[in-house]
Amino acid sequence: MSFNAAVVGVGMTKQAKSLDHSNISISIEALNLALTDAGMDIEDVDGICARWPGPGGTTFDPGVVDWSGILGTSFRWVGDTYPQGVPGVLDAAAAVSTGLCEVAVVFGGQAGVLGEGNLAGYTRPDNEFVAPWGLFTAAHFGLIANVYFERFRPDRDKLSQVAATIRNAGAKNPDAVMYGRGPYSPSDITNSPLICEPFHLLDLCLATEGASAVVITSIERSQDCPKLPVRILGGSSEWHRQQYVDPPRYDEVASLGKDAFQRTFGMAGLSPDEIDVYELYDINTWEVVRQFETMGLCEEGEGTDFIHENGIGKDQNFPTNTDGGLLSFSHTGWGGPTLKIVEAVRQIRGTAGCSQVAGAETALITGAGSGAQYFNTAILGASR
Repeated sequence: MSFNAAVVGVGMTKQAKSLDHSNISISIEALNLALTDAGMDIEDVDGICARWPGPGGTTFDPGVVDWSGILGTSFRWVGDTYPQGVPGVLDAAAAVSTGLCEVAVVFGGQAGVLGEGNLAGYTRPDNEFVAPWGLFTAAHFGLIANVYFERFRPDRDKLSQVAATIRNAGAKNPDAVMYGRGPYSPSDITNSPLICEPFHLLDLCLATEGASAVVITSIERSQDCPKLPVRILGGSSEWHRQQYVDPPRYDEVASLGKDAFQRTFGMAGLSPDEIDVYELYDINTWEVVRQFETMGLCEEGEGTDFIHENGIGKDQNFPTNTDGGLLSFSHTGWGGPTLKIVEAVRQIRGTAGCSQVAGAETALITGAGSGAQYFNTAILGASR
């Protein structure tokens, strides 16, 4: 099957270490930007995929408000299972394709929540094997990566080149939080402070504030929108276990995403080496390597050498995280995965500015990964 759906609008607020906004105000700003990009108003929207603080929804700001009241409209469809990034877009595309709604928006972000702390609070949820023992997100992924390092012993300088390449893309991007920082060399990555073995500080993603949004409608209606529609060619997810509850084991999650990749490429009628741009979930350097292996571009244990030989820079064989990714562009907590959709759409439209990959018509997006014990992926393509 294929989706009768396309992304027709994207919006993104300023991304920064901290912003003088609330979660709700920054999310609405992104939503309005996306609607303007789509040539629509809120009255056109009858489907919403966002953290829904109304009946049956997830916890958001202290809960006496809801999006219907804030936006002054009602909806035919509400998605709140995983209202961000790839899962949110796939849910919205399915709702549009089946007639549950005509125009759906996926949006979210955070602001005014990080404060001055060294550790973002949401990286250490109050779960049984997290709160008592001090476990946090980077350590969950470190448990997996350490087994990989022991079994396959990847070259550390080559691995650090992965992080340096992505961070240098962000250093050149005026919209990135880390704009102007760099250039980085592999030794800069390896010599940065060790946070949790095997990850150094510059191996790990940012914790920032900002919001992003996308607008999705049918292929037919997309033809009336002012910008190039971007087709949702395929997508899939894998849910091994609830995130950040039980400690992950390498032999259970090392190949997490293999089935999702196969289903997604099958739906899109493409192979992994036919993608023009790879917007991968780079919560840490090694997870990027693991995803190259899992999607079938190389064998297990060969990812670091494969990336080194082929390159992931804008003008190399496998352009990856062109805006600077979560490592250098921004990571807005639970809304962060939607940033990957925005960059993919801009690449396919040819409007990504200094990050633009020449002739890009297909983009692969991923979310989550091994340490989180779930995974999702989608392919977007030009609709001409």
